[in-house]
Amino acid sequence: MTLGHEEGAGAPCLKCKDKCEGFELHFWRKICRNCKCGQEEHEVGSNNEDDHKVGKLFEDTKYTTLIAKLKSDGIPTYKRNVMILTNPVAAKKDVSISTVTYEWAPPVQNQTLARRYMELIPKDKQPVAGSEGAQYRKKQLAKQLPAHDQDPSKCHELSPNEVKQMEQFVKKYKDEVLGVGDVKLPKDVEAQAGDKGKPDSGARSTLTTVKGPENKAATPQGSAYYCFKCKENMRE
Repeated sequence: MTLGHEEGAGAPCLKCKDKCEGFELHFWRKICRNCKCGQEEHEVGSNNEDDHKVGKLFEDTKYTTLIAKLKSDGIPTYKRNVMILTNPVAAKKDVSISTVTYEWAPPVQNQTLARRYMELIPKDKQPVAGSEGAQYRKKQLAKQLPAHDQDPSKCHELSPNEVKQMEQFVKKYKDEVLGVGDVKLPKDVEAQAGDKGKPDSGARSTLTTVKGPENKAATPQGSAYYCFKCKENMRE
């Protein structure tokens, strides 16, 4: 058992390389005392803290299915979808196996769809284990989901009234704003948009589809929203 403050201690810095003696968290700043880089810039092996932060976000919401069963410590943990792809590689004499492990992938049943989704992400941002893309994802989580944005106990010297206000704010954005994206093929999106667009459906479609333009220089007509690249109108 170790202190949370000591997590990742001694991890090498991916930015400073040998110039850093190893990660040593500053007493109150979120930087290394040796090289002044953030924790996300270091090769910290454990993903537990990130999974706990995302798990905390999904706690007490309709997305609790994305949380692993609570252990005795009571900390909600995100069931991160790790995807392992195994590809045969033809060699001169025999066939070798190439394995790629994504630290995160969209939690969909169709693995082929998930794989296509991951291939559309730029190579340097694909969260392959041990790669720059995996480090990029950790940096995103550190910036986009700081622990003190959702947990009053992580904040510094809040008054009882401020704690109550923050708890109400967190509950409000979990109820009204929190959502989880879905991955679908374009044809499925178009079919869903068509169903929602039928008369008397009672729902307004917010899905958009863009078709190949005949004239890229054409001025958009009849819509306030159009594709910046091809200049074709988007339909709601």
